[in-house]
Amino acid sequence: MKKRLFAVLLVMAFAFSLHAQAKNSTVSVPGSFASASSERYVVWSNSGSADAAGMVVLLDGLFDVYNEYFRFDEAGLKGHLSVRKFSDKNGFDAYLRKIIGETKDDFVYLHYPTIERSELVIFNKDNADDFNASLAHQAFVQFLKAFVPEPPLWIREGFAVFFEKTRLDPNTGNVVFTENQAWLETVKLLKSQKRLYPVAELMDISSEEAKDGLDVFYPESWAVVSFFINSPDRRYNRVIWDAMARLNSDNSFEKNQSTVKNFIFKWHNPSALESDFVAYLDSQKTFAELVTSGVRFYGDKDLESAARNFSQAQLKNPDNYIPYYYLGLIAYARGDYALADNYYTKSLELGSDAPITNYALGINAYASRRFDEARYYLEMAMAGDPAKYESKAGELIARIDNDSEN
Repeated sequence: MKKRLFAVLLVMAFAFSLHAQAKNSTVSVPGSFASASSERYVVWSNSGSADAAGMVVLLDGLFDVYNEYFRFDEAGLKGHLSVRKFSDKNGFDAYLRKIIGETKDDFVYLHYPTIERSELVIFNKDNADDFNASLAHQAFVQFLKAFVPEPPLWIREGFAVFFEKTRLDPNTGNVVFTENQAWLETVKLLKSQKRLYPVAELMDISSEEAKDGLDVFYPESWAVVSFFINSPDRRYNRVIWDAMARLNSDNSFEKNQSTVKNFIFKWHNPSALESDFVAYLDSQKTFAELVTSGVRFYGDKDLESAARNFSQAQLKNPDNYIPYYYLGLIAYARGDYALADNYYTKSLELGSDAPITNYALGINAYASRRFDEARYYLEMAMAGDPAKYESKAGELIARIDNDSEN
């Protein structure tokens, strides 16, 4: 994750200066490209027509998610949004060198005065999550600039990060939004170091200032967007929608930026907003904070609070085994042995300590009188860590033998 975040910062640094030097984006490139289109997009892919068609479906789904928030009138689109997809990074690099004289580490949106020349350029990645995050980010930039060529920087980048975990659900075929909170820990660290911009200053930042302070500007922009959308105070939820409705496609960057800022602070005192933003950040818990709290509540036998914290931690990081293991312990304590079995099994799949988890599975199976399964898991625990489990797992196996005889 840290490598990807660093790469994103590098791409961001380049992205502020992509407008002037490029040649025509229809320049010929080696290899054949198949195309597919919808009312909104045209996709060119050198991986074939099926790949191009699949990308169109995905992009249309992303567009719908974006426009749930922005509510742009699609009649304002002056042409198709163009996307060019390469089967590998080499083709992507060669193409960009022809277009802008250099390459990029990640996907890039090339914006020009006309939508016909503008183009999102992407490539296949081995890591599907990385591909989807990059696509959701840069496709949003393309979407926003198609309607508002010069949006405020904090809105452009804040929302681009906000949407990064939006994914196509293979089970339903729908594109589903999940807020990306990868920067929460970073923002809270910056806050503790007193490095965050005042919100009023962030809203007025120039391109050069943003580049100079990218390590703060980028994560804080996401945090401010998250605050406006998720604040329990509905006045903040409302003002961000009303502010975005005031973006104008004919305005300069400076005009759009000042219009949004002035509108927000017309309704909210800057110092009060700043205080509420800081309070919002304090209320947001990182994965590590949730796990620490969950362990403490579990130790205090407050199962309800422990379950709430571990459930929230699981949503923040579904690939970490710790929440599943503790949720298994909680389900076992509540007598829900089937649920406990599911949580323990999932934690084992995600890399939990095998002897510990097998022992928990064995005890859980014994409690629900699944003696054959209990024996299997207890023997696995003993084999994995004889010093720790041979005695107590052996005692339970002896009980199983005794119960079976009776």
